Amino acid sequence: MELGHLVNFKTYRKSYKNKKIQKNDPENWQIFENCHEAIIDQETFDIVQRIRDGRRRLTPMGEMPMLSGMLFCADCGAKLYQVRHRGWEHDKEHFVCATYRKVKGGCSSHQIRNVVVEEILLSELQRITAFAREHEDEFLEMVTKKSLAELNKSQREGKRELEQAMQRISKLDKIIQRLYEDNVEGKISDERFAKMSSNYEAEQEQLEARIKELKHLLSAEKEESLNANHFLDLVRRYTDIRELDAEIIREFVEKIYVYKAERVDGHRVQRIKIIWNCIGEFNTPANEKSA
Repeated sequence: MELGHLVNFKTYRKSYKNKKIQKNDPENWQIFENCHEAIIDQETFDIVQRIRDGRRRLTPMGEMPMLSGMLFCADCGAKLYQVRHRGWEHDKEHFVCATYRKVKGGCSSHQIRNVVVEEILLSELQRITAFAREHEDEFLEMVTKKSLAELNKSQREGKRELEQAMQRISKLDKIIQRLYEDNVEGKISDERFAKMSSNYEAEQEQLEARIKELKHLLSAEKEESLNANHFLDLVRRYTDIRELDAEIIREFVEKIYVYKAERVDGHRVQRIKIIWNCIGEFNTPANEKSA
């Protein structure tokens, strides 16, 4: 409703004689976009959902998780799970890869302490907000240039996959037609024809679903590519961030990728990558020079 979309078929009746209303699976809902004027934009809506999610999920110890659901394994893509026990000091609490915990040999632990992530995140947040506040024009130019480059690359890849899928569907139509002709002429049995045509038709259905998805993604990317002004609005609201909380993190951060720790000159070194809301990954000029 807030986004201007209309959602139909959230409920149903098993028959016209049965007046009891059943809840429909979300996959069976039909969403008609832009049916009326939106109250808020998609970016703001997504951020609010993340903030609400962080607020309502308390730990078994009754505490609000600050980083829960925000950390992801940079290698397998799984979420990182919080590891903590009663009586532990905060600097002992850490995250580990979900795949590492569930699947033996599936991934490495990617273990990282909460305080390390919090320290890096606060430092980077202070750096990027200061830069955006003090150099608005340069910030907008950098984000716009980066967003357009990423958009062009993504659009090229999406269009290439879309074209390949459409060509494959056309080819499958011809294959099925030849199979039908061979069946009519007695070159292949009815059983063989049914099995082969069924396989090809299943592939066609998958391709058609992917084509629909690609068209939606390509359209959505154009609309959501340039959101630097949303980020600047957040920067203006938070003028001096001294410490983190769950709400601030979800306002500014989309997700954080944690890489496998390495040994460099006898020291444990571990990289994290922050994906910011609205602008994605972003390095200030100071970061790029010192890297």
